[in-house]
Amino acid sequence: MALNRCLALGTLCLLLAAAGWPADDATADARARRGPDRTYAERALSLDEAVAQSERRHNARAVRAEEKRQGDRVEYRIRLLGADGRVFEVRIDAATGREG
Repeated sequence: MALNRCLALGTLCLLLAAAGWPADDATADARARRGPDRTYAERALSLDEAVAQSERRHNARAVRAEEKRQGDRVEYRIRLLGADGRVFEVRIDAATGREG
C-alpha cells in the first residue's frame, strides 16, 4: 500500500515537472526569450497520454517519465515497473505516437 502511494506521488511530481512548471524565474525568462514551443502543435500525443498508453500497452506502472529533445524532434522516455517487478524503459516519438 505504501509503495503504491509512493509511486503515485512520484508519478504526479514527474508529470508536474514535465508539464513545464517553472523551477525559478531564470527558467521562465529563458522560455520567454525562446518563444512559444513550436513543436507542441506537431505532437501526436502529450507526455500524459504517452504515459497512459505505455502503462496500458505493457500492463505496467510508470515510475519516471521525461521529455527529451533532439533538435526539432521530441521523444518521451518512460520508465515502467512491470507486474513481475522488472523495470524497463520505452521510448515514444511525440510526433507519431510510435514506440521505438
